[in-house]
Amino acid sequence: MMDAFQYELTSETAINLKYEYGGEFFTFNLYRDDRGWVLHPFDGMLLRDQTMCALVVQELFKHKPFQVMLAKEGIILSNIRSTVNLDNVNTPIAARNERESHDNPADDLMEFVQQHTVEEVIDYECGLIGSRISFYKEILQRMFMDNLGPSDPEFQKVQDIVRIYEQTLDKLSGLNGPNLDAGRRGRW
Repeated sequence: MMDAFQYELTSETAINLKYEYGGEFFTFNLYRDDRGWVLHPFDGMLLRDQTMCALVVQELFKHKPFQVMLAKEGIILSNIRSTVNLDNVNTPIAARNERESHDNPADDLMEFVQQHTVEEVIDYECGLIGSRISFYKEILQRMFMDNLGPSDPEFQKVQDIVRIYEQTLDKLSGLNGPNLDAGRRGRW
């Protein structure tokens, strides 16, 4: 059985986190940039839903094992920023918004490229696809509970969606395989 909170130090300046909220596991990356520590959610559900993201981050910040991990790593809770806009949502001060409005979308792209390795981008995409798989599997489960099954054309289409996402996840995960130098921390 998986613990409600897990973390892995990937380097001196990056930590991968998994946190269970509402029976679902959410993946975060905590990394240090030139302005301090930044918390970034990798799950599509959290990236799309600001309120849900705020709820999960609030609970993560209150979770004692997370606080202990921060203390062990010398990270001050109140200095953590978020890449997701959490303004106007009831969140701790520590989850304040890192994003600023940019007039030039190319600035956002360059900032993203400079702050993420290709391995992190692949992990991010895998997280997004994993959340889509979970979403459609839940739909299948509800369809099954409503007495729809493999003989139903709509059920089959949702099964096909899951299968396509699973194949895509398998291919994407393979990109971070043994041929890719995972020790390389440079930017693209």
